[in-house]
Amino acid sequence: MDNKVLKKYLRQVRHIYHGDRKLKKQFLQDVEDALLCYAESHPGCSYDDIVHKFGSPNELRESFSSSDMLRKRSILMYRLVILFFVLITASVILLTVNYVTNSFNHSNGHYKEYVKHKNTTDTSSPTPKPTSYKEYSYD
Repeated sequence: MDNKVLKKYLRQVRHIYHGDRKLKKQFLQDVEDALLCYAESHPGCSYDDIVHKFGSPNELRESFSSSDMLRKRSILMYRLVILFFVLITASVILLTVNYVTNSFNHSNGHYKEYVKHKNTTDTSSPTPKPTSYKEYSYD
C-alpha cells in the first residue's frame, strides 16, 4: 500500500472527528493499527479499497461518536449515584452529631424547651414577644 493513501485516510479521519483528546488519540491509534494490518495483508490496495473495507471517515466518526455518547451517559450516571450517596452520608452524619450533642447535654443535666406563645388579640403590647425557652438543670 502506498504510504500517501494511508496518510490521506488518517488525515481525513483526524479532521472529521471532534471530541475528547484522549479518546481521539486512542481512536486514531486504533485506526492506524488496523490500516497497517490491512496494508500488510493487501499490499496493492487503493484508497477506494480502504473506504470499502473500513467505511468513509464520516461513517467511522458516526460509529465512534455513538459509543462515545454511551460512555458520557454512564459517566453522568456514575456521578449522580456518587452525589446521591455523598448527600445521604452527610445527612446521616449531621443527624448523628445532632443526636449525640443533645444526648450529651441531657446527660449533663441541661435541657432546653422552647415555648411558643399563642397569638392573643391583646392590643396592650404592640410588639410581639420573642419565643422564650425554659432551661432545666439537673444536679
